Amino acid sequence: MRYAARAAAFLVCLGVGATALAAEEPSLRVSLEPQRLGVEDLTRLTVQVIEPGNDRPAPDLGQLVNFEVVQGPSTETQFSWVNGRSTSALSLSWILRPLGVGSAVVGPITVRLGARELAGGAVTAEIVPGSVHQQRRARRPGPFGGVDPFAEFFGNPRRPVRQAKVEMRHILSRSKVADGRPLVAAVVLDTTGGGVDGFEWVDVPEYPGWWVQRLENPERVEAEVVEVNGESFNRFILARSVLIPLKAGTLQIPAAKARIGFRGQSVFSPHTVVERSTRTVDVVVTPRPAAPPGFSGAVGDLRYSAQITPATIPFGASAVVTITLEGKGNLPLVQAPTLWPTCEDCETYPPEEESAVTIDWAGIHGSRSWRTTLMPRTSGELILDPVELAVFNPASGAYERHSLGPLTLVVEAPIPTPAPVKHVPAAGVADGQDEGPADQPEFESGRGQPSDVPIWVVIGSALLVGVFGGGLLAWLVTRRRGGVIPARKAGQTPAERARDLQLAMEQWWVGLPEDQKFGAREAEMKAVRKALEAVRFAPGRADHSETARDLEKRLRALVR
Repeated sequence: MRYAARAAAFLVCLGVGATALAAEEPSLRVSLEPQRLGVEDLTRLTVQVIEPGNDRPAPDLGQLVNFEVVQGPSTETQFSWVNGRSTSALSLSWILRPLGVGSAVVGPITVRLGARELAGGAVTAEIVPGSVHQQRRARRPGPFGGVDPFAEFFGNPRRPVRQAKVEMRHILSRSKVADGRPLVAAVVLDTTGGGVDGFEWVDVPEYPGWWVQRLENPERVEAEVVEVNGESFNRFILARSVLIPLKAGTLQIPAAKARIGFRGQSVFSPHTVVERSTRTVDVVVTPRPAAPPGFSGAVGDLRYSAQITPATIPFGASAVVTITLEGKGNLPLVQAPTLWPTCEDCETYPPEEESAVTIDWAGIHGSRSWRTTLMPRTSGELILDPVELAVFNPASGAYERHSLGPLTLVVEAPIPTPAPVKHVPAAGVADGQDEGPADQPEFESGRGQPSDVPIWVVIGSALLVGVFGGGLLAWLVTRRRGGVIPARKAGQTPAERARDLQLAMEQWWVGLPEDQKFGAREAEMKAVRKALEAVRFAPGRADHSETARDLEKRLRALVR
């Protein structure tokens, strides 16, 4: 009975307390301890909601001035009995770190409970240099020698957290370069803290006044241990680019900015996000001396070479002169050569380019080649005059001259056209006289022609013989001249057909008498030759089938 009475009394008190709790209005308390701390210390912000009821609090810390949150919120619930009355409270705590010396403010702080909003105002703190954290009282040594073995694992918010050094730097392979000389620029992140687990550009690296080729970073970026001013850092390469200055003078590289996230030193340590930026970098670009003839912008450890292929060609065919620039330097910015080995009796065409340039972390290296087609107008051994091309060598600060040539091209003579066979008159017959019968019948006096052959038959027969003979002669001449045009081969491309037509035309023109090589015929021959060459050496070898057929018709009309 005694225990039953006590239980009943406890239930009555609990009911009264519940009634009082229901009647109590929720309130808010805000505290910041300590409010005077050093820039190396931490402080705890506590927001306590009294009588929160069944609603889940939604806190809003407002504005943080000269503070950053390094941990939280952590939650703690408390119950108390005072004079038979129960009170409940929910505490939310954050660990704050000062950002600099001076005043700091948090708030105004508000908490929303369902449809209600509780206001707690703002709290201030004073931040001084160094640390004002008081050393803890000496404790009795335990089995671990007075050291808490779990402090590093769980974290200790009351002890100042050592802030890692984080620096972002621009590193250049050289700070002074000659105009046109490549260099490698890298943006790196140096840190003494834990691993990087987040990165975001705020202002990406930019290089005004430079030719830029950005390099792809590997999928997995590994840290490299480096030493800067006697201190060890973990270095991460964020971006790397190959640069070529486009003008002389002082070129400024703007600052790059990024947000970096770090993992804490323990499992429960907070995630840290900081912003860092590089400094602006000035690069001195020295001007080059006045360029000599044959300089096309090549700067670096580069060399020119030249060759002609094939070295022997038949008359009417073409050869290719190739100039190659290879080595390490500003290959992408070099123009086509201004001087070429050539001869007076040759026609040349605009060069075509082929590039094999590699751009990587070692810089720019590889080769570029330019090819031009050369068409000789005469046969025999042709000497292509030598030329000198120049390269600026930054190591010596002077231009290097590379001599190309002389080159030799052998053009085989065309096949001679057979001479026409002349008719030799029979002996005893004067030149220009027709042979006639020894005896001619004499008509009787008073008769102009035989009486048995009508005159109209003689005239008609003469006309028929004249028409037939003239047509036969024209057909023979046309067939002879039409034989100049070669037959089309199966599967022949327009470029190959144009080559055969041009070769046939050149051979026909060589065999043509000199007194016929003038005026409209000569002009048409040159026009057809130029058009055929355009088909032969068209860039990309596009489909010129229709053009080749039209040129064949023009050539047939020309040789007739």
